[in-house]
Amino acid sequence: MQKTAILISTAIVALALPASAQTPNGECTGSSSDPMCGAPDQSGGGGGCGGGGSILINYTDQGDSYQYADDYDDDGIEDNFDNCPFAANADQVDADGDGRGDSCDNCVSNANDLQTDSDGDGMGDACDSDADNDGIENDLDNCWTVVNPTQNNLDGDGLGNACDDDDDDDGCLDAADNCPLAAAASCADLGGIIPNECFDDEDADGIPDQLDNCPGVANQTQLDADEDFIGDDCDSDLDNDGIDNTQDNCAAVYNPAQGDDDRDGFGAACDSRFCFVIDAAQPEACLDPNAPFAALTGPDLLIQTGQDPLLHLFANREIPVRYTWSIESQPDNGNASIQNPRGSATDIEAYEFRYDSDYEPRFIANTPGEYVVKVQATLLCDVLDGACDNEAYPDQTVSEDRMTLVVEGDALAGCSAMHTQKSSSAVYGAFALVFAGLLIRRRRK
Repeated sequence: MQKTAILISTAIVALALPASAQTPNGECTGSSSDPMCGAPDQSGGGGGCGGGGSILINYTDQGDSYQYADDYDDDGIEDNFDNCPFAANADQVDADGDGRGDSCDNCVSNANDLQTDSDGDGMGDACDSDADNDGIENDLDNCWTVVNPTQNNLDGDGLGNACDDDDDDDGCLDAADNCPLAAAASCADLGGIIPNECFDDEDADGIPDQLDNCPGVANQTQLDADEDFIGDDCDSDLDNDGIDNTQDNCAAVYNPAQGDDDRDGFGAACDSRFCFVIDAAQPEACLDPNAPFAALTGPDLLIQTGQDPLLHLFANREIPVRYTWSIESQPDNGNASIQNPRGSATDIEAYEFRYDSDYEPRFIANTPGEYVVKVQATLLCDVLDGACDNEAYPDQTVSEDRMTLVVEGDALAGCSAMHTQKSSSAVYGAFALVFAGLLIRRRRK
């Protein structure tokens, strides 16, 4: 238990601990000084209509310790162990065994751990029949990863001029050959007079191929941001960080670590705004610490009758909240309930409030159909003795959000559709004592 819990009665175990600052990264994805590994897993539990709750189990690095903290795609596999951390694939199927799950592999049937995609069409070179998209099939293309529709091949060695570093096969590399298209015993010395026939210009951009950093793609500007001698217009790794452009979350900025603190798909190295994404399917619904108070639910869910998923609560303030969950709409024959729909939360980690295990709000439906659940959260600034990190928006202390739960399966006999709360008076009494302890602690400081 945290130090705060020592200040209050051991009887007050029904409420979460006070909010504590955390990095927004998931478990084991933070910095070396704060890797956030090994937090206790609180998944599990159950108990049906009467309650239940999650079970605190041993410290572990496998499994999302706090439901969402380090599982970006919400597929139940911790990011560090997920072969597709940004695409839901609970089955982790990897048909070609290249370490990339089928859900995010640009070549599902052919192993290609580097995910190279020369033409940037979303299909990896390993399974793209025309990898450079020049209209020539790979098995007929004499430069299959470099655009060269003319297929010029001066020396007939099977390697097209566009990717042959010695076009005339005279032993003098094109870059040092004064006449790369005319074979000579040594690098030709034409006394400063170089006829046009000495040079090939595959892409007709006016730049001889041996000087062109994209010999198969017209690029008169010859821009080469990463200075790797491959022009930007044909460079599959623009920033030279080892990550293919199609996979790079900052394609034009060097960032081999691919850090993405707010999980919005844009790397931190090139992201102009921090806004923590809760649902990968709705990146625009994110939490900006500099915006007005906002509380969000987790993603929409597909569940079976009788299951009791936890109702997650996220917010962009590290301030205690009072919350109320309610069923806003349900089928005509709907039979559902929310356990512990009202309460307060004080401890927030990775933008998610942590409930006490005995008072977790959980949704249960005994009949199939579509249900809409609403949460209303209110900041409790007053209990902090006037100190509240909401000065920029002092009048905006209430936020609402909704989520849809699609329930499948057979109808079950059981509880009627009513909200249940464990000893609500005890909850609020305990809550008052918790904050009394907090105030005493603050004043003693």
